[in-house]
Amino acid sequence: MARGIPVEKDVANFGTLFATAAAATLQLQPCSATSIIVAGMGGSGLTGQLAQALAERCGGLRVSAWNDYGLPAWADGSKHLIAVSYSGNTAETLSSAARAAELGCGWDAITTGGRLAELARQYGASVTAVEPGHQPRAALPLLLVPLLRRLTLTGIEEQITETAEILTEPVSDAVAIAAQLCGKLPFIYGASGLATVAYRWRCQIEENAKQLAVHHALPELDHNEIVGWATPPENAVIVALREPDEPPQLASRWKTTQAVAWHDVPVIECLARGESPLARWLSLVQLGDCVSIELAHLNRVEPTPVIVIEELKRRLDE
Repeated sequence: MARGIPVEKDVANFGTLFATAAAATLQLQPCSATSIIVAGMGGSGLTGQLAQALAERCGGLRVSAWNDYGLPAWADGSKHLIAVSYSGNTAETLSSAARAAELGCGWDAITTGGRLAELARQYGASVTAVEPGHQPRAALPLLLVPLLRRLTLTGIEEQITETAEILTEPVSDAVAIAAQLCGKLPFIYGASGLATVAYRWRCQIEENAKQLAVHHALPELDHNEIVGWATPPENAVIVALREPDEPPQLASRWKTTQAVAWHDVPVIECLARGESPLARWLSLVQLGDCVSIELAHLNRVEPTPVIVIEELKRRLDE
């Protein structure tokens, strides 16, 4: 049985959660390391993927997202680990923190508590505490902002400020988009950081609406998946996540891909809002979250419970 705040309430308050986290972490100091591994799974793990994409776009330091047990073989004492787990009890993330301690890496945690906070106290690692009571997948803003403030990403403070403003604006089109996705198999595509946002859409549609979805990245999909569109599923629909003022080569690739592969498939274009990468990407995260809730209503399912995940965890703990 799901506990805590219903996920649809947190989705409706996405902008408020981001602003709350921004106000609560003003005094958080950035880490001095120039190569950082961010370990996490699910919604917690998405924070690292977004941070990695921001580092690739903006610069300032190297960030590597890690969504698995332990740490990569190249990890050593020169790296710094930030372990992100909303519950504090994520098995994979706990093993990453234990491995960091074993290697002599500096590390810290972002969590509500649990075994991760206990492990941090055991090894003298710092903990950034976040507000409890939310569904982990809905806690993305609460986890992402403190992570970003721990990183020396170029222009990150200005991006956080703009994002807080953008996320207060009303979300439009969620109802109409959900209606177009109901009973369909969505293929969600994005380029650069929006490929990570496409993954978020997929996860939220699957967890909240209990409906399968697919995602991929442009231009990579043009080197493999595009061939599969010779025989598309009858219920396929494309969701194209795009930024304004795209580079000409990317805009051309979107247009040409649609012409050669998706000419008989419905395409829904979603345009990001804002000027900075963070604002643009999170504006489409917010839209995707809202779409997933509207789609849950159309599918006549409760968005909050994730019974199969809870059963999997129960069996793994036996």
